[in-house]
Amino acid sequence: MADTEETFVVTARKWRPMRFDEVAGQNHIAATLRNAILSGRVHHAYLFTGPRGVGKTTSARIMAKALNCLNPGANAEPCNECASCRDIIEGRSIDAVEIDGASNNSVDDVRKLRENSRYPPVHGKYKLYIIDEVHMLSTSAFNALLKTLEEPPEHLIFILATTEVHKVPATILSRCQRFDFRRMEIETITERLRQIAAGEGAEIDEDSLIAIAKKADGSMRDSQSIFDQIVAFCGKDIRYDDVAGVLNLIDQDFFFGITRAIRERDAAAMFGMAREVVKKGYDIGDCLRGLLEHFRNLLSVLASGNASLIESSAVFLERYEKEAACFAMPDLLRLMNLAASTEQSLRFSAQPRVRFELALAQMAMMEKSTDILTLIEEFRAVKTALSGGQRLPAAARQVQPQASAQSIAKEQNTEYSPASKEKSGGSAPPTVPTKNSPHKKDDISLHWQEFLRKYNNKALLSLLSKVEIRFFDGEIELHTETAFVADQLVVQKSALTKALSAFFNAPITVTISGKQPVSTSSHKGFDDKAPAPQPTPPPTQPPAPAERHPVEQEIINLFGKYGLHEIPG
Repeated sequence: MADTEETFVVTARKWRPMRFDEVAGQNHIAATLRNAILSGRVHHAYLFTGPRGVGKTTSARIMAKALNCLNPGANAEPCNECASCRDIIEGRSIDAVEIDGASNNSVDDVRKLRENSRYPPVHGKYKLYIIDEVHMLSTSAFNALLKTLEEPPEHLIFILATTEVHKVPATILSRCQRFDFRRMEIETITERLRQIAAGEGAEIDEDSLIAIAKKADGSMRDSQSIFDQIVAFCGKDIRYDDVAGVLNLIDQDFFFGITRAIRERDAAAMFGMAREVVKKGYDIGDCLRGLLEHFRNLLSVLASGNASLIESSAVFLERYEKEAACFAMPDLLRLMNLAASTEQSLRFSAQPRVRFELALAQMAMMEKSTDILTLIEEFRAVKTALSGGQRLPAAARQVQPQASAQSIAKEQNTEYSPASKEKSGGSAPPTVPTKNSPHKKDDISLHWQEFLRKYNNKALLSLLSKVEIRFFDGEIELHTETAFVADQLVVQKSALTKALSAFFNAPITVTISGKQPVSTSSHKGFDDKAPAPQPTPPPTQPPAPAERHPVEQEIINLFGKYGLHEIPG
């Protein structure tokens, strides 16, 4: 009975490529090796590097068969039928020896290899050594291999394979011809799995193929191992629901539900989805990575105008096109940044569920972004409507352009003086009274902040932030209990008095009370009765403004030189 039973062979071994044209996803390497054999330009040492399960060892075996095949094909393909090919396929060839670098990494192992390499091949033309995971060799073993790699016998060829090429010494790399194997694309893996399923007599849908390919993460061997696992559970009829259950995958409908909650600003639905993730045992990190890919798919639709850049089935491609129309690119970028930062913070979070719920709630309550150019167009429409005498809606009247100095003076029962505007070199502060206005206590305190903005003396502003300011009729008292501050105020007093008098168009007295200032001249050896040095007056001409951004200049053109918070009314 045992003789009639068929021995099970895993898919990765049963469907291993046997010829160059069967190697999937590595056409650039297969073509180069085939042409090297046809032209007789075979190198004495090759280095195959790349991720796991992408065909490095398989290509090395095909290369060994093609070099020693007794009946090679017209395109340098091995026949897989001669004695040499059969020995290599069955792993008993003495001309093509495979060595595991992880378990044979000592100097003695390399010395034994060097001694055996001197003997010529038995059946074929070359003697080949395939060293897998060569980066596991010790430094001494690499050094012992150097001389043989540099000047090997004519019959000797080395094929080194590794997943971590950065661990291979530069002296080894310089003696090898390097080939970089690519990660497998989703389409390549699904096409190969479809062929394997057809050969095994299994029915599998497109969603299941894509799910397996994504789970394999670019490795053909991993995808075939997952396929064996799925077949063991589902049998010959494979459906996506069973695949999702076996691999514990989060369904795409879950992510569409999150974007629906974001559109509807439904925070309660977000907490329900977070509870579902925990209840079903999904990994929160995997959920955030899947959500990040979901946002990426939506963004790709907006960027390209179609769903051609999305790796999913046709049913979901149509849903992505409809869902993307409900979002703007800046909003998707903010959502992607939030998902990525949350995924990073989970590694150090003591409460990952709470952090996950917080991120989902923030996504649901996130305000939509508005483009600055759109705002400028709306402001321009407001200005046009005001200049034409049209009455604006209440929402538009919340932002008003700068009022004229005449209208402000009329509202405050003051007199407008064009001379003050010419003297300042531009439009005068709109609420500054003229020379004929009574300068009472309330009048000075009312316009004090306007004076500070116009004067723009950082040293003075720093001092005034440390003192108590009292307003009287025609007088400002600066009170401080710090001798140093009082001393600095004495230095600034003359310039401050002149600036205040010029601003209010009338004499203003500045007094300093509280702590008596320390005489600065006594520290320098001068007479205490000598007058204090006057500060250098500020330049009459203001410095040239820096070049502004076009958007900033457009806003200034719309609203004048004042910012939005300074617009009267």
